[in-house]
Amino acid sequence: MAYARMHSQLFKWIAVMHTADQSILIVESDDPTRELYMREFNRDYRAFACSSEHEVLDLLRTQHIDAIVLEPSQPNGLGWQLLSAIQAATASQHVPVIVCSTLDQRLRGTELGVSAYLVKPVLPKTLVETVRRLLNSHI
Repeated sequence: MAYARMHSQLFKWIAVMHTADQSILIVESDDPTRELYMREFNRDYRAFACSSEHEVLDLLRTQHIDAIVLEPSQPNGLGWQLLSAIQAATASQHVPVIVCSTLDQRLRGTELGVSAYLVKPVLPKTLVETVRRLLNSHI
């Protein structure tokens, strides 16, 4: 019994060690949502958050990013154009982009090549599990 519990804790520790060196970029203009996602992702990943195209492109130039969570419904209306800029900036590497949006535009997301599309409201745990599944499928 104690061995099984110790074995289980060891696997959890290994999983955290593996993900702690991975970075997630959260592109979300809604402050409470961005903070909620940051709190959840920071448990197992290095998380960065921003809300403007300039910040996103700067981070992509200066940090190694393993996955991106994007809300394309940006106040300036340029969210889908931002997706194109992200894809251009990460063209030499496979960086999964997960759209997590208030708008149900899954077909558009699929046509534009997103890795996953989630329609809000989304539990933070579901978002993290989606990112984890995509990252594990590319190892």
